[in-house]
Amino acid sequence: MRQCAKLPRMGMNPAPTVVAIRTRACRASLALFVLLAAGIAGCATTQPTPPVGYDELAQRAMNGEMVSPRALREALLAAPDFDKRLHEATRLERQVLALADEPLRLGAAGSAILDIYYASLAGHQALARFYGYVEAPEQVEWHERWVAAIRASIEADAGKALGGKAASSRAGQEGEPAYPVLSSAEAEAFVVARGLAVVGSAYEVDGERFLLRLAARTEEQPMETVLFDLTALRSALLASAKADPDTRFPVPRPITCKDMGACGDFGVEALVRVLAVGGDSAAQTFIGSEMRRARRFDDTVGWLEQAARANNGLAQLILAEVFLERALRSPVGEERTEWLEAAERRLLLAINAGFDTAMSHLGAMYLSGAFGEEKTKRGAPLLVRAADLGNVDAMLNLAALHAFGEVVEKDDTLAERYFRRAAEKNERGKVEYARFLTRPEAEGALDHQAWRWLRDVAKNSDNPQAMLLVGNLYARGTHVDRRLRRAKTWLKRAAQADPDNPNLVNEVAWTLTVSHLPRLRDARYALEIMDRVMAEEGPARRTPAYLDTWAAAYAANGDFERAIAVQEEAIQMATRNRDPNNELPILRKHLDAFRAGVPINEVPWAPLDLGEQPTD
Repeated sequence: MRQCAKLPRMGMNPAPTVVAIRTRACRASLALFVLLAAGIAGCATTQPTPPVGYDELAQRAMNGEMVSPRALREALLAAPDFDKRLHEATRLERQVLALADEPLRLGAAGSAILDIYYASLAGHQALARFYGYVEAPEQVEWHERWVAAIRASIEADAGKALGGKAASSRAGQEGEPAYPVLSSAEAEAFVVARGLAVVGSAYEVDGERFLLRLAARTEEQPMETVLFDLTALRSALLASAKADPDTRFPVPRPITCKDMGACGDFGVEALVRVLAVGGDSAAQTFIGSEMRRARRFDDTVGWLEQAARANNGLAQLILAEVFLERALRSPVGEERTEWLEAAERRLLLAINAGFDTAMSHLGAMYLSGAFGEEKTKRGAPLLVRAADLGNVDAMLNLAALHAFGEVVEKDDTLAERYFRRAAEKNERGKVEYARFLTRPEAEGALDHQAWRWLRDVAKNSDNPQAMLLVGNLYARGTHVDRRLRRAKTWLKRAAQADPDNPNLVNEVAWTLTVSHLPRLRDARYALEIMDRVMAEEGPARRTPAYLDTWAAAYAANGDFERAIAVQEEAIQMATRNRDPNNELPILRKHLDAFRAGVPINEVPWAPLDLGEQPTD
């Protein structure tokens, strides 16, 4: 078989001239190129690569043989000094990723990377750009083939892993691929190869898997998040650190577990902390997020601010959310204003990085008047910008604004357009679109597509809001034939799917308690779910409407004494709250009925609340 010409390697000397580097390159057939891209074969041999050490495999690759990128990656991790090699390679990879606009400086750095690790995606990308700049097309072709082969290998391995185990809900959406890479620098190079720029990152832990999520985008395009699997690296580093306290880590600042005093019991938590102290902003963001869950405010802010200083836009976004939470918990006054201003600054930085979530958050906050009336008009344009980038929250907010005519002109056609765009994006959008089309004043507006979307969400997911809507439609006979047994089943399924949601449980219980349709009523079940949600003191026990439903359920079960006591509590709450919803007349009317020993029996359909957000 024809052999590949040996390509000259570059050392750490200044980049050579074009005359010195031009040479023949191996030209593979299309069939062989397909195999090459899969990391299986190249232009030298179709026989499997024998299990040999990294140095021998790398020498073969340097001699022009196309060695499997996977084999090189695994061999490097198995090398006794892999930590030092990887630390140096990663340092140089970060250099070339930062030198994208200086192609002449990529030659020496890219060659130095390949001297350490020949399957480096960043290294081959750097040399492909360098040779393109000095007009050496054969060399460009060679390194671009390596880029294609490494990418194909990573994608193929992600596909195999996905076939065996989908990502968990915490690690990502089910079915989301996690691309196996050797380091965070390789993950960034993979994203760059797809024409994206990284704007944020954070590690995630999913059982035994150690994952990295990168937020990336192109100019004026929706933000993408890409998940990477660094489990192999984690395993190698943990084993090495336990055996050798001087193990080096692939982070900007030199650090060992010995420096941290963490070698004795070196697990994933210690690994992330070492990475964070070593300057890895993804690790800093991860720790900050964990501190947020633990409600350790100072630690949360400290770690996230370190990551934000490294231009990690994801850290900026989380910091903004933390400051907003603190503002909402602060009394109205100077302290709340300071937290709101801190949140606004972080949101603006995240917006500059391209996060549509930040645009949606800040737009909604502006519209709420939280930052003063003078900034209210800034809200809608931010929502429009976020919606144009595919943000569902922004679409739904704009749809509701146009439906109610708040801030913007009332326009049902435009509202429907935004709702439908949201429906085309995800489940939540589909549910809210159906909610809009089934409001009383839009009788008959629910079309077949919207009904099919809603029904499929209710059948194929645990979305209680979809179940509730389907149950109500069957009960009303809207768009579908009235089927009361089916309606009752869907309503109960909704309550079972989210038994701690007082608003949802209240709506189900009210319908099953007071319905004018005897076959739809189930007062015993209604009382059971209301007892559960009202068992403890909290916001639900201070809500007159929920107390009213609870009292009605007692009355429907014949316990009028308890119904009267609960209804009197509801009236007290409404009076204490100064009855903002004008509930007192109906509450007193129901109390009179209970005192007379009469349960409530009426048409239970209430206008569907467009402001109520479903839980995904």
